Amino acid sequence: MSTTHPLAADLVVDVPGHGKVVVDIAYGGAFYALVSAEKFGLDVCSAKTRDLVDTASAVTEAVKAQFKINHPDSEDLSFLYGTILTDGKDAYSEEPTTNICVFADEQVDRSPTGSGVTARIALQYHKGFLQLNQTRIFKSSATGSVFTGNAVREAKCGDFKAVIVEVSGQAHYTGAASLTVEDGDPLRDGFLLK
Repeated sequence: MSTTHPLAADLVVDVPGHGKVVVDIAYGGAFYALVSAEKFGLDVCSAKTRDLVDTASAVTEAVKAQFKINHPDSEDLSFLYGTILTDGKDAYSEEPTTNICVFADEQVDRSPTGSGVTARIALQYHKGFLQLNQTRIFKSSATGSVFTGNAVREAKCGDFKAVIVEVSGQAHYTGAASLTVEDGDPLRDGFLLK
């Protein structure tokens, strides 16, 4: 469970090649810009992934250039991690809502994204689209994988109204590693980069 909150709702951002677009910024373990792909003439369920990635990246760069992110409790978290393009279905429904999360260096999450689902739940609750303990189903447009999420109780994060969110999904191991430390290694306990 994570304490989450919206940072900015209905923020107007000038996105190069697309003009002024209204986006939301919410936190769910990381900050994301959230916007319906339809605002760019794209269908998050059928558009080419490259088109979705390019669009999400343009939004991310525009938000970073035009809006200062501040986390109320930790300066280390005061940055935009990526953009989540949605199907625009934010009002509560028992039907899944689909999104693609483009984060970091134009990476696409194979899942609906735990921190992204958390941010979407916080935003939907903030906007009155979702009540406490109403479970939403979130689907990845990239792979079809599914998570569920719900706001379990209200909270505070700094001066922000927030919610505690519970996210569920299924994960699978994708690899294993074995590490060995030799007795004479002078860096066996690690090192710190400054």
